[in-house]
Amino acid sequence: MAHNNTTTAGAGGELRHLAPADLVIDTNIRTDADTTLTPEFIDSIRDGVRQPVLAVEIDGQVRVRDGQRRTLAARQVELASIPVYVVPVDAADDAAATVDRVLEQLSSFEREGLRASDRVAAIEQLALAGMSATKIAKATRTAKKDVDHTLAVAKSATTLDLLDQDAGLTLEQSAVLAAYDHDPEAQQWLLDAAERGRFEHQAKQLESDADERRRLLAQVAPYAADGIDAVTRHPSFAPQAHARLEQLGNADGTPARIEDIPTEHRLAYVMADPSEWWTDTDGNTVAEHLIDWSLADDVFDEDTEPTEGLRDPRTLTTHIDYQIETIWYVRRWADLGLIARSYSEPSASADPDTSDVEREAQKQQRRRVRMLNAASVTAREVRIEKLTAWLTRKTLPKGSATTVAKFLATSMRAHHDMFGANSSQGNAAEIAATILGGDPAELLDQATTADRSQIISLGIALAAREAHMWKDAWRNVSDRYYTNGHITARADYLRFLVDVTGYTLSDVEHVITGDTNADDVALD
Repeated sequence: MAHNNTTTAGAGGELRHLAPADLVIDTNIRTDADTTLTPEFIDSIRDGVRQPVLAVEIDGQVRVRDGQRRTLAARQVELASIPVYVVPVDAADDAAATVDRVLEQLSSFEREGLRASDRVAAIEQLALAGMSATKIAKATRTAKKDVDHTLAVAKSATTLDLLDQDAGLTLEQSAVLAAYDHDPEAQQWLLDAAERGRFEHQAKQLESDADERRRLLAQVAPYAADGIDAVTRHPSFAPQAHARLEQLGNADGTPARIEDIPTEHRLAYVMADPSEWWTDTDGNTVAEHLIDWSLADDVFDEDTEPTEGLRDPRTLTTHIDYQIETIWYVRRWADLGLIARSYSEPSASADPDTSDVEREAQKQQRRRVRMLNAASVTAREVRIEKLTAWLTRKTLPKGSATTVAKFLATSMRAHHDMFGANSSQGNAAEIAATILGGDPAELLDQATTADRSQIISLGIALAAREAHMWKDAWRNVSDRYYTNGHITARADYLRFLVDVTGYTLSDVEHVITGDTNADDVALD
């Protein structure tokens, strides 16, 4: 190795002038250095490297830690030597050397662009070298939760690619997406939801449906192994291109059979058909027709008695079993010589037992109620999280002062009773303390500006409205004969969140505002 000259720069290291071709490019967190060597950068090196390259010497090799782009550019313009500050390192301490290298490079790249995936990989290297998330956060001046999210993202090649593509996901959203690497369909739902501002709603729905989802994926797996495409949400296709198997027949008039359909033409719609059953406190099963379902809507006083001869659903335990079914669709069916044939779902009216028909209708209605109630609970969780973050601000959004003032005035005049809400479905005082991050009275005492005081007052009013966002708030919205001041208050509250905080409504919230009907919300 050619040394033009050596200048001792202290006991810890020395400044040397070395041939760039003799240097070894050490492992670097930046993986795209070659592509970032612009003509302008290379030209800036032609007259020499002014800032010394940082390197370590291990077993006689001088390895570049910081300055790989300068070294590569110097090689291209064939410089005889460049300044290198060399620090001796004990090669036996690999973990410590890795930590030092990564931290040095991260510090250096704060001044330059670094691909998101490279930064993730760097944080992962620190963790693999034995650093805890807490120590990594301190060393890199990063919030620990961001380090945790980064380490989660590091396990997902799909999410790393999206980060580099600047797909518009936050680090926290990317970590959620990474958790579904085993479920590409769910990942696509999350990406679609992100485009509509509903990422958190979709994420919480997947979280709450985890058990059902595991069952569905267990059925999807064998299809995937056989090369068959499968989906778990009802597909909507142009009938000319895709059709349900039962709607197709052969030229001789016989029904099409899935066994005769080539794999590439098959599409499996895997669905979960939930069935409910109930037990009393002694564990005895209670027949569905013996339950007074009018008491299941959470609108009656707990002392209300069921109809004589019927059981109170509030005293029973509900159990849900999932029957996993597959409905087959055929892609490009005309290419197979198939023809459309007359087919309709089994008609309920054809069933001679009308009571069974009524029970099936009731079952589907209860399924819709259960789904919308669950969606309402999920939506509240998202709203609480959004409000908790939003209310930390010091000033109101520009141009919102009039809207906020009207909301506060209306809350005090028309909905003053809501401030005292204290029920199992919502406690205004508790919600206020949650979204404001402390006791409202104490926060008002601590407020030092009029803007901050107004935001705290707004938080109290928002909590009062939120306390009345019951899980069945979607009911009776479109019934003009059902008069209830809460319906208007809920709709106005959600619209206020959209207009002032930038909140995006979920499907069930669109029902609460009256924009859509409950019967139009898809059940899967």
